[in-house]
Amino acid sequence: NEINVVVMATGDVLVNKTPVVGHEVAGIGAALARAAGTAKDPVVIINADAKATHQSVIDVMQAAQQSGLSHISFATQQKPQ
Repeated sequence: NEINVVVMATGDVLVNKTPVVGHEVAGIGAALARAAGTAKDPVVIINADAKATHQSVIDVMQAAQQSGLSHISFATQQKPQ
């Protein structure tokens, strides 16, 4: 029950490895809704590039909310030491 979203430094968005056309909230929301299908309470996991803008991430969060997807998590990576 996971939907994996990648936000690239360019602002491009991938939903379950499928590119979303455009950067608009509506398009991202439609892609999230398709990915959710009939799954019950899927978790949207956002993995954003360190150089992605905050607005790009906010757009994904807003799209998830508008699509009725309220469970959002962020993937984190540790820097090599």
